[in-house]
Amino acid sequence: MRMRLPAARPIAVAALTLLASAVVVPSVHSADRDYTVTLTTSTDTTDFDHRTVDLTGTLTGPDGKPAANHPVQLEQSALFNTWNPWGDPIDPTEWETRGLGTVRTDSEGRFKLEDVPADRWDARPSHYLDPRHEVMFRAMYDTDNPTDGQMAFADAEVSVQPVASSLSYRVSNIIVRAGMRLTVTGKVTWPAGHGPVQGTRVFLRQYYENEYQAQATTDAAGNFTDQHHGPRLRQRVRAVLGAQGLLHIGATKELPIKNITR
Repeated sequence: MRMRLPAARPIAVAALTLLASAVVVPSVHSADRDYTVTLTTSTDTTDFDHRTVDLTGTLTGPDGKPAANHPVQLEQSALFNTWNPWGDPIDPTEWETRGLGTVRTDSEGRFKLEDVPADRWDARPSHYLDPRHEVMFRAMYDTDNPTDGQMAFADAEVSVQPVASSLSYRVSNIIVRAGMRLTVTGKVTWPAGHGPVQGTRVFLRQYYENEYQAQATTDAAGNFTDQHHGPRLRQRVRAVLGAQGLLHIGATKELPIKNITR
């Protein structure tokens, strides 16, 4: 890719040791603009039974010939939606990114990295609650200063085909007054053979973005108990998956309750 991109939102970057830092989308430096990077994936889609991809690409020098024995950095980002009521130019995408390391090109300027999981890699639940079920891979080559954020690069995206989940629930009361305790019990399920349901997060949410009023975690059978103490919880219960990553779809249910402020 040989173009200058506008700076994007800061993205959380986890290196191979999953250390976080903030970066921006790189632009093409004058010293790098004559290099061309290509990147392809072995498949455009993955699912629960086929989770990995092979990354292949090339690096071409300013003379148009393959750039042999050059270092190419690889990274991976899981994409999430965020609430964007203002429209463009605000990017409604959040990123979780990690470095995949550095590979070197062969005598033909080619590079390869095999069996890369197209999923979240961190066992800790994500801060973001609305996964897009897409993974973006990036290959980068920098000829001079590796910290200036300017380099030749190429991107490739893979769509994750998730498994649908279901959410059933009961509420302790329909009328909610200030100071009252609302208890929501229920169960999260998805088809057998698609991973354990234990550990799925269930949120009581009234607002958008990543806000929630209460959360609970399912047990081995998928059961949960969520409690909220106070007013102004009026709308929805949403099952948001934590450690399960991008391979399951959450579910949303409207709570049949009424807020009484007096």
